Amino acid sequence: MITCNDVIKIYSDHDTELKVAALRGLDFKVREGELVSIIGPSGAGKTTLIKILSGIEQPTSGDIIINGMDFNKLDEFERRDYRFNHLGIINQFTSENLFTHLSVRQNLLIPKRLFFLPKEQSRKETDGLLEILNLKHVEHNTVDKLSGGEAMRLSMGVALAKNPSVLLADEPTGQLDSMNTEGMIETIKQINQEMGKTILVVTHDIRYRNVFEKSFVIRDGKLAGIGKDIGKDELEFLLHASELNKAYMDASNYVRIPDEIKSLTGLGEIIEFDTHPSRKVGMFWNPEKITRDKVYEMISNPMEDIDDKIEQISYEEVEKLLSREFIPPEKAKPIVRIKNMSKGYQSRAGFTEIITNLNLNIDKGDFVFISGPSGVGKTTLLNLIAGLIKPNKGSIKVQNFSINDSNEKQVSLFRLNNIAYITQHNNLFSPLPIKDNFILPNIFSKKKNDKDYGLSIAKECFIDHKLDSYPGELSEGEKQRAALATSLTRRTSVILADEPTANLDTELARSIMDLLMDTVRINNATIITCSHDLTLLRPGFRHIRLLDGNILEDARVTKKDLKKIVTEYLQIKQNKGKRRSKKK
Repeated sequence: MITCNDVIKIYSDHDTELKVAALRGLDFKVREGELVSIIGPSGAGKTTLIKILSGIEQPTSGDIIINGMDFNKLDEFERRDYRFNHLGIINQFTSENLFTHLSVRQNLLIPKRLFFLPKEQSRKETDGLLEILNLKHVEHNTVDKLSGGEAMRLSMGVALAKNPSVLLADEPTGQLDSMNTEGMIETIKQINQEMGKTILVVTHDIRYRNVFEKSFVIRDGKLAGIGKDIGKDELEFLLHASELNKAYMDASNYVRIPDEIKSLTGLGEIIEFDTHPSRKVGMFWNPEKITRDKVYEMISNPMEDIDDKIEQISYEEVEKLLSREFIPPEKAKPIVRIKNMSKGYQSRAGFTEIITNLNLNIDKGDFVFISGPSGVGKTTLLNLIAGLIKPNKGSIKVQNFSINDSNEKQVSLFRLNNIAYITQHNNLFSPLPIKDNFILPNIFSKKKNDKDYGLSIAKECFIDHKLDSYPGELSEGEKQRAALATSLTRRTSVILADEPTANLDTELARSIMDLLMDTVRINNATIITCSHDLTLLRPGFRHIRLLDGNILEDARVTKKDLKKIVTEYLQIKQNKGKRRSKKK
């Protein structure tokens, strides 16, 4: 149904004459009715692939066939017509999928009206979607009254309402907590089974690589492998988040050897290949470390120290990845004071209170991690502390500056000098390259720019190789890292981070958390972050759980707590995960 042969996509900037290769000869095939995921690290080319398959972007070269149609031969109008009639596209940000001022039912009816379907047929089909998506109980609610999971299911419903043959979902669970993510995955499976839709789900979350029938792994703009025989009940994805058991050979004979395999086998720059006389076994080795005769001997006489014993991967094996301890400040010296604060919004459906009578003090030099289900007020709380919105009642003070008693100009000036805010949507200034984005805040705050410090932060954020690039030339993950680096170079006393690792793969996310911890220690900063990903918690963090606009739990994380939190979050079932081990 979908075939990509040697697809290359190169982005060019006419002003800078820079070129960036997002896809570098991608081969890709999906059969009709398949449910597949497309996974890979940040900047691998996943979103570019979705844009090309949806006809939003055209490949620089290569062939793309969908339902027998050659996309290279379609003009812009024909691609737009195909997208309108045959594709359903789901973006990770529900505000880009839905009309927030309309009800659930009204959103689902819009595609029906665009196709001029009879009213009775539209009503029946909409009722069916409400049942499948478990939205019947909120069908008359406006979008702004839905939880994150409900809004994402509605986004899928709107995409399904025009009865497309293919669904493309770009990070549909990126902004959801664990419970809503599981619900969304089950909904996708149900739609695939009951409606027979071909569904492609793009995700950076390596935990879900084996949830679907097939997982295509993209690295460096190429297809690096297909699937992995590891269950989510195992912790293997934390130990080796970017590794594969199965590689893929494309039309150009390209094969990517996983990093771990390369390391374990001691492969150098030169690799020697051969086949066993039976012609059924292929071999490769480092000729500088082992001879051909030795390789044959090893195949003919398997080593005796190999044990096929199966054992469970324990939490202790991955604990070292999560065990870096944060040392909280010795003396409590509040830098953020919130007293009796409430915040709600008025809509056509009435007044909805998001935060209710909240009291909270945050100490200088602390690392505060806020979690909770989608829609409980995490982002609203950060926006209130930043002064982007004001409470309906109560007070907020940051460094004794009263947010709610100051005018907009005063708040903006205070925020410029004292608060860095890393949002889910990167806040880069597109007309300037990344290196100039670093300088821009200092121009307004009149602070001296420290180039060496900026470069060191860029390296820590793995974005130093893109300093001369413009934001439009970066992948979503690279934009996220560039925005993070831009915020950290300001050296503000307070750093707010809303899902700072949402577009990053597992390994990068761990590195970023280490960097944030270093920032607190070196600059005596205070970090307040919100995230659904509880594997980002570390011993010593202050963990605040929100529910229904109130603080459900407020505690300092211990190593014992972390084990319980992570295993519950990942739904690790004891004595289920298995792996092969070797005798020593």
